[in-house]
Amino acid sequence: MASKRIATTALDWGVLAAKIPAENKGAFGALKVKLDKHMRAINALPENLPAIDFNAYRSKITVAGMVDNFEKQYKSLDIAYPSDQGKLAEIDAQATEQKTSYTKFVADSNARIAGLNGELAKWEAMMPVEEMTREEALDAGLTQFVLDPAVPSLFPHDQTWEEYAAKLEKADPHDFH
Repeated sequence: MASKRIATTALDWGVLAAKIPAENKGAFGALKVKLDKHMRAINALPENLPAIDFNAYRSKITVAGMVDNFEKQYKSLDIAYPSDQGKLAEIDAQATEQKTSYTKFVADSNARIAGLNGELAKWEAMMPVEEMTREEALDAGLTQFVLDPAVPSLFPHDQTWEEYAAKLEKADPHDFH
């Protein structure tokens, strides 16, 4: 009945429910109940305005032209369904913008994945680091894992002993508390 006035498309609640996080299921259920209640109330209304018998009123009202005036106004009454005022176009524009950014993100991610897969293939083809000699590790480009015994350093081996000593001399005594 009145549903022709309100909705031309139906909402697939099952698909929407599958996308809702578990912590929001209660709020989603409350929203669905509220919308179902509203749709039942709308569907209970007649599709068109009820017809008024103006002849019955003419026989009871003695003021001349009053019923004719009301009848003319009633027939000229046209209540339009509110428009979206361009909001649907804005939403569609945002959707296309988001889809563009999504496809760019997916393309960038696929390029990153391809690069990382190449790097992974290099590491998988390489001999395990534990089994390499120092020369093999240097040839493989693993300079950060090979320590030079001629240059004393402290863990994490990112600076020499001289650099560490210079850093300690410049430090404020309160830095160590």
